[in-house]
Amino acid sequence: MRPRTDILAIFSTFIQLAGDRFDGWTPDPRLAESMRQQLLDADDANRAEAFWALHWYRLLQQHPRAAVHLWAYLQEPCYWAANRVTRRFAMVQCSLADGFQIAIANTDRILYGYNPDYGSSLKAYARTAFGNCIRDQLRQQQDIYISSDWGLLRRLSQTQLNQALLAAGFIPSQIGALVLMWQCFRAICIPEPGRPVRALPAPDKTQLEDIAKRYNHLRQQLAPEPPALEPTTQVTVTLMQLAAAARAYLTPAVTSLNQLQYEDSVEEQIDALPTDSTPMAQLLAAEAYTQQQQRLRQIGVVLKEEIANLDVASQTLLNLYYHQALTQKDIASQLHLRQYQVSRKLSRIRQQLLLSVVNWSQETLHISTESAVLANVSEVIHEWLQRHYSPEPPEVSE
Repeated sequence: MRPRTDILAIFSTFIQLAGDRFDGWTPDPRLAESMRQQLLDADDANRAEAFWALHWYRLLQQHPRAAVHLWAYLQEPCYWAANRVTRRFAMVQCSLADGFQIAIANTDRILYGYNPDYGSSLKAYARTAFGNCIRDQLRQQQDIYISSDWGLLRRLSQTQLNQALLAAGFIPSQIGALVLMWQCFRAICIPEPGRPVRALPAPDKTQLEDIAKRYNHLRQQLAPEPPALEPTTQVTVTLMQLAAAARAYLTPAVTSLNQLQYEDSVEEQIDALPTDSTPMAQLLAAEAYTQQQQRLRQIGVVLKEEIANLDVASQTLLNLYYHQALTQKDIASQLHLRQYQVSRKLSRIRQQLLLSVVNWSQETLHISTESAVLANVSEVIHEWLQRHYSPEPPEVSE
């Protein structure tokens, strides 16, 4: 990419992409005139770009073109963030142009979250924030791609399912019955300890019969009452339809605005060079892994403190489920409870642990609750509990 050096161009031009390549800078005449007027009125027109970035940032609420000037200014950090992140998500088909669009669409949100009092420049903050925006969306898409249909259904929220069914064209009277089916599936098909949710296998014959039985009993609460279901084929087909609708909603097809109309462009050789084996790529990967492990250790400390504050009954329940690896049915028998009560208690405990990690993340890492990173924290907690309560391996004598 050819960097901009002229202050006027920095705050009035936009990147033009040809396919997945930088093709030049496109000027905006109105922004250029606005910036030219500011330079004429300034006491010292030779001030650095950081000064003008802060100038437009402070005028966000007063000047009608301040935000657009900052959109122009942040083109370069957005481009480099998209270039870096999209190369590292090989499993998700996302071009540089797609990543650029994902990031630039979050510019207003980034400007709102920036605080110059923290000492970071707007460009440095934006480059990190743009990268986080792209990674969040690509991680979500990657999780969806590698999840089984059944694992995807387990990880869905009811709001997401409702939105997916509406997007698929179902009417409200149909959605009520489909959501009930999904609720019955979640109540019956629970991942075994030690297995990730995304690898959840298909329901077996007994589980399908239990789902159908539960659904046929609860459907009477719906108005109008939907017809009864057969325990095997109908349940499987319906659940697969839900998974297909959810997958289509959560991973919509992305068509780049910068996509060439005709395939007549030739990619430069430097763009086709492999990056995974370069020393810089290895260094970045090592740094990312180290940072991830550090965050997991920090989360572990938070969880240990929260578990220590739980009541004795909750600690006992966690011990039975994760340390002794008892099924919910066995725990219910041992504690003289019903299985659904055990399931609810475990859910409440995990929710309490999740809330403690979310609060810590917001206070320490400044991650918003809308971030897709937090959407996976529940699974991280489940896997951490399995490791935390797993029996210590016996020492091997030499």
